[in-house]
Parts: sequence; C-alpha cells; structure tokens
Amino acid sequence: MAGRDGVDGMMLRRSVLASLTFCGPALAQRRPVRIGILSPGQLTVDLNRAVLITELGRAGFVEGRNLEIIGRSSNGDLQRIPGLAASLVALQPDVIVAVSNPVALAIRAVSQTVPIVMSFAGSDPVADGLAASLARPGGSVTGIVMLSEELDVKRLELALEAFPGTRRIGFLAGSSYPADRVVRLTAAARALGAELITLRAEGPDSFSRAFAGFGERGADAVVISSSPGFHSEAAALARHAQASLLPTVCELRSMAEAGCVLSLGPLDGELRRRVAGYVLRILRGEAPGSLPMERAERFELLVNQGAARKLGLDLPIMVLARAEEVIE
Repeated sequence: MAGRDGVDGMMLRRSVLASLTFCGPALAQRRPVRIGILSPGQLTVDLNRAVLITELGRAGFVEGRNLEIIGRSSNGDLQRIPGLAASLVALQPDVIVAVSNPVALAIRAVSQTVPIVMSFAGSDPVADGLAASLARPGGSVTGIVMLSEELDVKRLELALEAFPGTRRIGFLAGSSYPADRVVRLTAAARALGAELITLRAEGPDSFSRAFAGFGERGADAVVISSSPGFHSEAAALARHAQASLLPTVCELRSMAEAGCVLSLGPLDGELRRRVAGYVLRILRGEAPGSLPMERAERFELLVNQGAARKLGLDLPIMVLARAEEVIE
C-alpha cells in the first residue's frame, strides 16, 4: 500500500497538471494572460473589458495579477484600424476580441495565427472570408454573428409602424457599411411602400451634416445602422436627431437609454458574456477554428417615451405593448 506521503504527492501532481490544463499556456509560462480588444468605438472597448473582467474573474483570472487587458479604439476613424491592429498584434496577445468584420480582417491581415473572437460579426463572416463555415470556422477566427441586415429591415418596418404617416426614411450608414446591403435595403423599403434616403457618417463631426441632409430631403424618421462607432456616440446622435425633429430607431438598449426613441436589437450584455466564454475556451487550449460561431438569437425592443414626448409623438399602443421596457 502507498504511504500517506506518496498519496499526497500524487494528488499534488494531479492538481498542478489540472491547473496548467485549465489555465492554458500563458499561465503555464508564468506570465499574465494578455487579451486585446480592438474596436472602432471606445464604448464597445469599455463594455467588452468590463464583461471580460467579470467572466474571466470567475475562472481565476484577475486583472493586475494574472490578466492583462489591452484596449484600442479608432474613435470612429476606420483609417486607423490597420495600424492599431499591427500595434496590438506586436504585443503578442493570447486572444484578440475584434469588434466588427473590418477589425477582424485588419487583425488577420497582420497575423494568420493570433486567435480572434468576434464581438460581433455584423455581416456574414463566411462571405467576408473570415471563416470556412459557421459550424466549422477552420481558421483563427470565431465568435458571435449578428443578423445585422435582417435587423435593418426589421427596423424599417418598426419605423413605419411606430411613426404613422412616415413615407421617407433616412438611413444613417457607417462609412464601411457595404454598398450591396444599401441596395438590398433600398429595395426592401420600396417593397414596404417607403423611400429610403441613405447618407453616411464617419463620426460626430459628420452627424450634423447628415441630419441636415435628411431634413433637406424630407425624411420623416431615421434608422441608425449597426456600427460600433454609432454605439459609442449614441448621445450625440440623439441630440442631433432631437434638434432636427426626427424620431430615430437604433440598435441597442444603451442607445435608447441615451435618447433614441426606439431600439431593436440583440441582448448585447448576454452576447458579450458569450464572447468572454469563447476567450476562456481558447485560453484553456481550444483552437478558434474548432469552435462554431454562434448567431444572436434573442432580441429586445425598447421605447424611450421621454424622447418621443419631446418630439410630440404618441406611439401606437401595439408598439408600447411589445416593448420589453418603456423608459419614461
């Protein structure tokens, strides 16, 4: 029979091996795990950082001790993304959280091997060449996929329902919003009996010009496209919309809270926790190419009743009844 010291020694070795297997190669090398975050907007950097700290903390990763998170934002200037991607890759992160397809493409252009977790893919990652398929990405990229194009159509429908009499809908697109999607969205609006007026904006400096353009062209309401830069500047967008007397339909809860009249989009807090789950699995040793990309499945409608009242709007009772939350 083995002695007590032999049993204790065996248990200790098993514990150490289990710890190294759990924590992945970075901790096995006795250096902090390094997570990069790259986004066109600072708000999404901050939101992802907060969720990563909480979720990875449950697994024993503590910032300042065995975890380092490096966030970079282009502050709405997409021309800066390639340079930021190169500087972030040079820091040798264990994983990079990429906010949007253009960001993931910029990172992968620098390195084919650094693991990338999408938060979130706004357009088809397979069509963009980021993955072989959603079920089997097969490369260095995995993460969460949103139904951005389908949701843009749903927001057009919502604008027509919520703001009776609307016939001309402004669509504020980010600078990287694909031209072919604009064509399809224009056709979808026409099928709904509305005219779509699409203008592009790159950041806060161009918001005033865009909303003035919507006013000059007779828009009755404005749908804000999915864009990390727009998320970060939701309050500024709301101010310009109010000044232009134009009701808006935005994407995320935080945008309705900032003053958008309506928001229709995924539960972004839930999705960010799922992103953190991907990061943890990669840190434990799983390859990103073996992790299926997940689609957003749950969505919510929020109504900012206070913003509606400022515009003199009485929203239809059916819209209010469907809302997960009405902000007074």
